[in-house]
Amino acid sequence: MSPFQKFIANISWTVIGKIVVQVLLFAISILLTRYLGKKSLGDYATLLVIPVFIRLLNSFGLETLINAKLPALNVRNSSGAEGRYLIGRLLAFRFITTVLFCFLIYYCLPYYLHLINRPEFIQFRWALIFYFVAITFDSILSTLFMTLLRYKELVKIEVLGAVLNLALLIVFINLDYGIDGILYAYTFSLFVTSFLYLILSRNQYLGLTEVPNCNDMKQLAWVSYGITFLSFGLMAQSDIVMMNFFEVNGEDIGLYYLSTGLTGTMVFLLAGVAPMALSLFSEIFEKEGFKGLASLYCKIAGFSSYLTIPIYVFCIFNADILISFIYGSSFKDASLALIIFAAFSGIQAALGNNFSISILYVINKRGKAIRTTIEGSILNIGLNVVLIPALGMLGAITATGITMVYMVLRQLKIISSEMPIAPIFPVIGRCFLYCLLASMFPLILTWIHSGHLITNLILYLVILSTILFLIKPFNQLGPIFNQTSSLR
Repeated sequence: MSPFQKFIANISWTVIGKIVVQVLLFAISILLTRYLGKKSLGDYATLLVIPVFIRLLNSFGLETLINAKLPALNVRNSSGAEGRYLIGRLLAFRFITTVLFCFLIYYCLPYYLHLINRPEFIQFRWALIFYFVAITFDSILSTLFMTLLRYKELVKIEVLGAVLNLALLIVFINLDYGIDGILYAYTFSLFVTSFLYLILSRNQYLGLTEVPNCNDMKQLAWVSYGITFLSFGLMAQSDIVMMNFFEVNGEDIGLYYLSTGLTGTMVFLLAGVAPMALSLFSEIFEKEGFKGLASLYCKIAGFSSYLTIPIYVFCIFNADILISFIYGSSFKDASLALIIFAAFSGIQAALGNNFSISILYVINKRGKAIRTTIEGSILNIGLNVVLIPALGMLGAITATGITMVYMVLRQLKIISSEMPIAPIFPVIGRCFLYCLLASMFPLILTWIHSGHLITNLILYLVILSTILFLIKPFNQLGPIFNQTSSLR
């Protein structure tokens, strides 16, 4: 089975599973948002900065090391002994560092809360510690399953976790446990799924082991860690910290969290695809070099554009009725922020942001990968300093959006100097065109005040499906991708 056939075989499970998980997460999002309201939602977003940032500090590039090196080790040693050595050591290292960072959260949290003038949040100290432990182990274990392409099991576990989270959330909301209840509901569900990951993957860290040739593993891990750490300046959490610093009101922070969170779900069909792609990129580069890598990259990026661009385009043109339908009219003020952020995020996703960093890792351009991250972090923080005082929450949205597009363009420029990627751009352009054509009639209905989210969605899907059926764009992809073999 070729790497692209492996991609297609696993993407079906990913798409089906993510649709189910996304439905459950939407239900969770609706419950959480309506229950908390604008102000408490802003408080919740401010609290989440803490465990998410500490998880970044605790990453040490281990997830990237699994993605990039485990497939190559298993190719060279089919017994899996070298892979078991790697996974066993990484899990033990993650356990030790997690315990140390738990102490760091416990003792340093009061000082951070004093800095942002929210000392009352100390009541959430233990909830935040348990939340941190849950997300840090879920990260490495789910990455292991993605790398091994065990997407069928991964999807089942994720669905179970989402169902359990939703059930606990309903119970805790009925008991009016507030933010504490929301944090513990998510934490407990992740503990259950992490336990299942450990049991089902025990053959990956238990048994005979063999010390592999480390080569550049440490360098790769440190470069990945540097990129992850420096990328905090590119994340929503850094925007929230700066909005608190510039004393943006809590309701606007809540709207920011809602719009960026909702935009993040628009790429749900590709959740888990980036680690899978990195694994396949690593495998084919080992076997076929730049020629095979360029062809596989264009195929995966082109296929993925048709899974993401239609979602972004629909949500941009229906932002107002989308937010009102899901969260209620009281959150309608978030529609402009959603449009701005979704537009930038859609461009970034269409340009292959999910795969550009992976390609840089595989072709040994890690120094340039970290350089683009540093540039992006500095740019985002600089834009935040200028735009947040002037535009408030919308300034943070715009700053992050500009930075996202800048970074992917810089990365593509570097990649294009090493291998041909030009054939992918006509594919992306045509996908945007088809989606815009499909959006016209639903948009007219909205303009004449006859539109509804459900009717607009049905019309959009019917028109887009008809266009794709008539034009058959996927039949055109083969000749386009084959150009990569003759360009270099």
